[in-house]
Amino acid sequence: MSIPSLRMVEQGVRNPSKALSYLKWKTTPFLSGIEAAVSSRFPRGDNVLDEDWDLLIILDTCRLDALEEAKLIGNFQCLDSGSIESRYSVGGSTLEWTAQTFRESYRERANKVDYIAGNVLVEEVLDGRQTPENIDDAAWSPTKWETLPKSELNKFISAGRAREVKEPAKGHEDRPHPSARLVTDLAIKHGREHDSDQLIVHYVQPHYPYYGAIESDERDELADWEVFPFGQLRFGEVSRATVWNRYMAELRLGLDAIDILLRNYEAERVAITADHGEAFGERYLGVPGYKHRVGMLHPKVRQVPWAITSATDTGERIPDIDIETSDQSREEMLESLGYL
Repeated sequence: MSIPSLRMVEQGVRNPSKALSYLKWKTTPFLSGIEAAVSSRFPRGDNVLDEDWDLLIILDTCRLDALEEAKLIGNFQCLDSGSIESRYSVGGSTLEWTAQTFRESYRERANKVDYIAGNVLVEEVLDGRQTPENIDDAAWSPTKWETLPKSELNKFISAGRAREVKEPAKGHEDRPHPSARLVTDLAIKHGREHDSDQLIVHYVQPHYPYYGAIESDERDELADWEVFPFGQLRFGEVSRATVWNRYMAELRLGLDAIDILLRNYEAERVAITADHGEAFGERYLGVPGYKHRVGMLHPKVRQVPWAITSATDTGERIPDIDIETSDQSREEMLESLGYL
């Protein structure tokens, strides 16, 4: 960790709150390392494999209050069935959530699960055998994860590197994740071709980079802060309202896609949740929190929504899937998602 300059020390004296936030930011890798070591040995939270569902839909980084806001002001079929409950996530990041959800003690239940993963980080853990602290912003940590390999799931479909050929998703060529539409089409196709006991469909939305402005034809290129908003948000270079509005726009893209899925998939019990949430500067233990990370206990990160609905296949959508694999390197893709 670099030594603060005299000017930075003077600024810290004048603004202790900002100094504390800066100190937390610089020491986060060490804190994450400690939290990862504890979390890997003493898992906490509500494991989705303990719940009753036929189709489980994951909205990556979706906060409880964000889904409640979408239900209040939106018109989404997937949120019409009842109230939104909450669960305490087993992880502060996708990496940790994956490692903790598919623990060795859940082998029998995992054997029945088909998984369509729009987030490449799921495969990094289950197939690449990467541990959360190896990718997330954590210092070296003496962890002890007990995570199952991908082969223990009934089926695993990696959509994280998939790209549409006939109807490419709008956005720059370095887009690090698939569109919600593509993940929906893969799920529809899978549901009609396979008799799954349980299917998990993992959307990346509303995780940054935020592509809503491009997909709505508002403009052709992402703003710098839309690629990775939390550095600029932390230091006041972009307002919370601006980032939150774009985050909600990204969530609506995911919910629109889920509505299509629920009209083209047959499932008596559908659960909509998140792997983890996102902190936008809300204070926890007196210090503002931002983003998400392995071991993070911030309530806005760990409290996730849990909504129950159902799905009926009307046959209205016939997926015409023609995909290719992104030529981004592993490092480029992880960097685009803010992990390197």
